[in-house]
Amino acid sequence: MQADQFTSLREIANAGRVPQSRELVEALGQACLAPGTTLGKSETALLGDILHQLVRDVEMPVRRALAEQLSERDDAPEDLIVLLANDVIDVAYPLLAKSPKLCDQDLIAVVTRHARQHALAVSKRDSVSEAVSEALVETGDSDVVVSLLQNDGARLSANTMDDLVADSKNMEAYRAPLLGRKDLDLDIAMRMADWVGDTLQRYIADRFNISDQNMKHAVSDAVLEAIDEDIFENRTATPMLDIQGEQPGPRLLHALTHDNMTLFKQTFEELCDIGSGWAEDSLYCSGEALAIACKAIGIECEAFARIVCHLHSTDIFSDFLTSEYGIRMTQYFESMDPASANNILKSWRKAAG
Repeated sequence: MQADQFTSLREIANAGRVPQSRELVEALGQACLAPGTTLGKSETALLGDILHQLVRDVEMPVRRALAEQLSERDDAPEDLIVLLANDVIDVAYPLLAKSPKLCDQDLIAVVTRHARQHALAVSKRDSVSEAVSEALVETGDSDVVVSLLQNDGARLSANTMDDLVADSKNMEAYRAPLLGRKDLDLDIAMRMADWVGDTLQRYIADRFNISDQNMKHAVSDAVLEAIDEDIFENRTATPMLDIQGEQPGPRLLHALTHDNMTLFKQTFEELCDIGSGWAEDSLYCSGEALAIACKAIGIECEAFARIVCHLHSTDIFSDFLTSEYGIRMTQYFESMDPASANNILKSWRKAAG
């Protein structure tokens, strides 16, 4: 390209006035922005210098047209691309979504500096690195996170995926996009299986060819693992009865989820320190008595609810929780004072003695 093709741009830049839109567009077209035009290093540098003098002052439609024309070019001036990428979203969008000139550092800076619309544009790029994905997730904006999860070109680190799976327990909007990702594996899916609802559980079963019975057992095992992790993380914050190095909730659920009622009864009686005959007649037949005993030995509400659900042969935990009996039992359990429950259990021990 000959230097005289930049003549009009130079004249505009040196005129000391804000250029007219048509005037600048024509000059850009003459210089380098026509489709198929290739710039050398010196020409790119010259174009960048000239446009830097102009771009802040020109009208937004011109900046937007310039961004569109530069969005897929790998020979565009890098400084100019970064400048336009930090412009208002109408200008920045095509560059944030497509420009190959924006590196991870540029994109992370935009995500950190600007609001939702800029981050949404970045989340739609054909390729999003793990570092940029992490920055997008750290915005805490659910719309941005969902857009990222729906992008198969976005790579997620193991830590980011773990955080999103954990968040999906409370963020329903994350569940379907997470389970729809091509990089989803069975372990991740089963961690979510207990709280995603029946429709997504069926999706998991179909995708990974899991039978209904195996799904039921797998969900129970996933629940047990989650409870184990939660208890471990909060061990110092919430002291619980510790027998043979294991917590009571997981021990009891392990027995139930493996259909071993004998082990459940033996473990429960050991934890309560109460005779088998009295426990069989009183605790297992009465939901209220079971709630008192579970509260006294330090079992959390969710574990108690799952124990009652299994004992009443209810296949779907979510159905149990919303049933009249499930609501009544969990409310009764949560209203119980641990000290009062412990005193009642002591009186039962004396009565059984």
